[in-house]
Amino acid sequence: MGKHKKKQFVVIGLGRFGGSICEELIAQGNEVLALDKDENKVREFSKIATHTLVADSTDEATLRSLGVRNF
Repeated sequence: MGKHKKKQFVVIGLGRFGGSICEELIAQGNEVLALDKDENKVREFSKIATHTLVADSTDEATLRSLGVRNF
């Protein structure tokens, strides 16, 4: 069997819903960038997510600089 390339996701907001999505995507073997403006939430998810970042997701320039499209 060939190796499958991991899918890459950005989870914006690590509240109850976003946090659950992040956990499920990681459990399925995907790469996840977890993004939130709350430093404590980012620190918590840094233990499981592929990458984490403290940032304001309402700033379009920030999202563009991260390569996030279709927002």
